[in-house]
Amino acid sequence: MQNEGIMKARVAERAIFGISSNIVLLGVVSFFTDISTELIMAALPTFLVLRLGASPEVIGSIEGIAESMTSFLKLVSGAIADKIGKRKRLTVIGYTLSNITKPIMGFATSWSDVLILRIGDRIGKGLRTSPRDAMIADSSDSRIGRSFGVHRTLDQMGAIVGPVLAFLLIAPLGYGGIFLFTVIPGTIAIAILVLLVQEPPRKSALKKATIKNAHAVMNRGFSIYIASASLYSAAAISYAFILLRAMEVGIPSEYTILVYAAIQVFHVISGIPAGEISDRLGRVRAIQLGYFFLLASFAIIAISSEVWLFLLGVILFGIHQGTVETSQRAVIPSLVNEGHTGTAYGVYNMAVGAVTLPTNIVAGLMYSNFGSGYAFLYGAVLALAASLALAETQRSLARRRQQNGLPSA
Repeated sequence: MQNEGIMKARVAERAIFGISSNIVLLGVVSFFTDISTELIMAALPTFLVLRLGASPEVIGSIEGIAESMTSFLKLVSGAIADKIGKRKRLTVIGYTLSNITKPIMGFATSWSDVLILRIGDRIGKGLRTSPRDAMIADSSDSRIGRSFGVHRTLDQMGAIVGPVLAFLLIAPLGYGGIFLFTVIPGTIAIAILVLLVQEPPRKSALKKATIKNAHAVMNRGFSIYIASASLYSAAAISYAFILLRAMEVGIPSEYTILVYAAIQVFHVISGIPAGEISDRLGRVRAIQLGYFFLLASFAIIAISSEVWLFLLGVILFGIHQGTVETSQRAVIPSLVNEGHTGTAYGVYNMAVGAVTLPTNIVAGLMYSNFGSGYAFLYGAVLALAASLALAETQRSLARRRQQNGLPSA
């Protein structure tokens, strides 16, 4: 107990901009990891189409399979982290695995090679995401929205640098060189995580192990929220379709990387404001705003025939990402009992990941058989349905807060 008190004091002393330095350092880790990730992801759709001959439905399937096959790991890693109390350990393993697999993509000779490597990368993400989110929550005070907003902003700053570097390096290095270059930021990220990030003190501990803990977090309010978040995840089809759509409206393939960078710029710009809105006006209201931006984005992209209108949709898509990804995670600790946050994040990450495969397959088939407009209208309709479901979520959360005295969501 004395050691835990000392650790808490140290975390409190090292505050940056009003939040724990642990959160900032985790954000820096995500910054460098996202540089390596987005170097690849910005170039991957055109690499698959132009070099490996992949079709839109294949691209959608790659992203869907890679995400969905690792969704269960996000539940497992959260439950294990709650049990062993060593969330940093799983986080390190996850980041290391991802940063090992990404450089190898440069040697891919078929889309199936890319699929296998993307699965390896996503396994790493599956292992690290829930324990890392629980570390952020345990390192936070009541301003948890700000904490996730700062982390998301640092994360997405890397997502801006990555595509810009890809644009600058594609000519001198080629696709293979870009993939190998990811070793540099990936190594820096792992070094910061291992040497500087501390295991935060647990707010409470669990004595029993396991996936059975998932049942303990599934109260009515949390269950309805997970259903709403899953419906949103089905609406948010892969960004790869946006880059393919960019070529349709007249943007040259070599400049689609900059379209991806633009998405990340507005993702970053919206991250911290979304966290403040979440803390001040309510987390669910912030999520509802993000759903509206997604609906508007996809509707505009679906009907756009001119570059300027398409870019407006791209901007709204970036704003939606920053708003939703900050607020969705910030609301979770107020919905479950202390000591179960890792498991709760695992359930959340598993649920939203599980729908990624089917929704991207459907969007890819629509894109190939009926045209890109139908794929984006499909996403817009689901975004509307997610907004309607969230209204019921708000009422359920209000009742639960009144009954249990939980913090405002």
